[in-house]
Amino acid sequence: MNSHNIWKYCYWLNSSLLSGLKKEIQERGIHIAEARQNPCEAMLGEIGYAEPYTWTSICKYDAAPWYNKSVFKDKILVVSSFPLDREYEKCLETTITPVSFDPSGMPTEEEKEELLRDAVFQDRKPPEWDKFPREMGEQITLGISKMTGKPKVSWDALFQTWTAVHSNFVSPRYRADESYMKAPYSIGDSFTISSCCVELFNLLESREKALLVRPCTGAALIKALEKDQYYFVRIVKNETSKFR
Repeated sequence: MNSHNIWKYCYWLNSSLLSGLKKEIQERGIHIAEARQNPCEAMLGEIGYAEPYTWTSICKYDAAPWYNKSVFKDKILVVSSFPLDREYEKCLETTITPVSFDPSGMPTEEEKEELLRDAVFQDRKPPEWDKFPREMGEQITLGISKMTGKPKVSWDALFQTWTAVHSNFVSPRYRADESYMKAPYSIGDSFTISSCCVELFNLLESREKALLVRPCTGAALIKALEKDQYYFVRIVKNETSKFR
């Protein structure tokens, strides 16, 4: 992969560390933004944070199940455009960089079904993931149709793609080549992806060295990320691992 500047540094802090960080940042004259309804709002400013309650607002039924099952439950997400001081290095989980990646292939509907049935994914998937309210899902498909001008797809079809996208990161079948560290990638576009935060901030606790992640619909709509753009997510703690 060509050299790029890191765009965002993503940390998981406890409340005590956040309190100290807020004081340090404010003393430097930098505004630290607070996410209110969506944890991805933490990416909108130069530095921002998302308290645990933000996962149960707009993202209650898609992102929250993954957050609540992860080792980061009750921790605070901090996303910064610059690296924090050494005191916070142990809390650095991922870095995010936009890249010009073109996937070599996308799954057919039959191949998506295989991803859904993958045993590793089924074991890792939070039970609450499958409880997304159908009525809300139908409203989402209608809204996407209005935004894109394309025919409305069924909620079942959209939810299948949402799920297959996460499955490919849990038990990868579609990967980039060595130039992108063989990273698994998002197998949909932004209007067929949900809860990209699961991968951006490593709620999956992945053992991969890197992931190639496209924004979900919500992140694209609030302009936290650019629609359909791939972002190279390096999982910092895995960089010295022998696992590939």
